[in-house]
Amino acid sequence: MQFEIRAKDVSISRALRNHIERRLRFALDRFASRIRQVRVKLADPNGPCGGIDKCCKLAISLDRSSTIVVESHASNVYAAIDCIADKAATYIGRRLKRPHGRKTLRTISELLLQESTNVVMPADLQPGGAP
Repeated sequence: MQFEIRAKDVSISRALRNHIERRLRFALDRFASRIRQVRVKLADPNGPCGGIDKCCKLAISLDRSSTIVVESHASNVYAAIDCIADKAATYIGRRLKRPHGRKTLRTISELLLQESTNVVMPADLQPGGAP
């Protein structure tokens, strides 16, 4: 997994960079073989005016050329990272578990045939059974 971390109006310290990588590796490690790149963008929408909201966007490129984008807002950058890591892990888990492609439609006769083969009848009701 490759990480690309960028920031706008937020300073990225060594401790923050380590926290981001550690938290995202912990959350996404089970999907590491299917993830090509993780791009993190931190921002302060209010800029130098102040305010309590920090924004974190996460773009995850999967091996099948699809990209997942998740966004989180919180009072500080560390809380935004923690929230987005949980969101991303949940979303990717659901996305990769979902079958790809279209489901094949079954005809009514196929369903009836499957149902009739699964029916177990008592011995006295079966053809040729005890009287």
